[in-house]
Amino acid sequence: MKKFRLSVALVVLALVLAIVPAVLAQDTLGASQGDYDLWTSANSTSAALTSVSYDFTAKLAVTGVQASNITADLQGAGVIDTNSDSPAFQLDVTGSLVQGTDTTPVNLGVRIVDGNIYYSADGKTWQGSKLDDAMSSFGTGFAKGSGLPISPTDLQNGDLSSLTSNPQAAAAMKALSELKPSDFLALTRTDADGVAQFTLKLDVAKLLASPALAPIFSSLAAMGSTSGAAAPAMTDAQMQQMQGMIGAMFSTATVTVDQYVDPESKQVQRATLTVALPLDSMVGPGAAVNLTFDINLSNYDEAVTVEAPADAKMMDASTQ
Repeated sequence: MKKFRLSVALVVLALVLAIVPAVLAQDTLGASQGDYDLWTSANSTSAALTSVSYDFTAKLAVTGVQASNITADLQGAGVIDTNSDSPAFQLDVTGSLVQGTDTTPVNLGVRIVDGNIYYSADGKTWQGSKLDDAMSSFGTGFAKGSGLPISPTDLQNGDLSSLTSNPQAAAAMKALSELKPSDFLALTRTDADGVAQFTLKLDVAKLLASPALAPIFSSLAAMGSTSGAAAPAMTDAQMQQMQGMIGAMFSTATVTVDQYVDPESKQVQRATLTVALPLDSMVGPGAAVNLTFDINLSNYDEAVTVEAPADAKMMDASTQ
């Protein structure tokens, strides 16, 4: 039961992180029309970038879930360039991962340049392969082991037939389309030093209480069946009771996205994601997942350079 509750918590976390882009275009979320227009315009403008430089920090703390607490403190930087026949990408991540009394240093690197992808687990030794080969291998392996109703390869190619033919996936998509964002999302704006700060707050408990999510909770109930047989259909009363219980479990959970926008260029300069997910009632006293991700974006549409690592060992496609 505890493992099922934890899986429910992870599904909820994924849901609240995915819900924002699925529903944002439907109303102004309590903001004025002018503020909402600037915010949506900034996100559209930034998403249409051809190149950008970025740096970020990420902090994760998982307490009371396993025998040892887990914390991660990471810093990263890189560039993205989509404005060419051969897209380029660079990501370097350093920091540490602590589990109990064990500390593991983190020094990761990824490069995409000239149709190849290179990666390093220690920042020193690099391996590489053709990007197309790596994506094909990843998509095949991920689809087989993930249990997802659609493979990443199909999704990349725009083939949604396997998704739309899956009853559970279709029910989830229909549920998302029927949500009313202003019931659980609130957007506010404050200005300082010529920068507009937009704060989007998600009321997790209200989201989980939405009747539109009933099909998703029905699927979760089926996942929790331990008999091996298909779980019987839940009545409306049982569904409402289950939603109420899960909503209460996350009554103190918070998810906040802050975006800092230049009103002149209508570009997002910085964004932070803060997630506080208490799991006391699901896992045990003191259990929680806390995440903070803070990213700075700069040099939009300026030329960037990504160099292939020297002495990288290229892998043959047949070995991947």
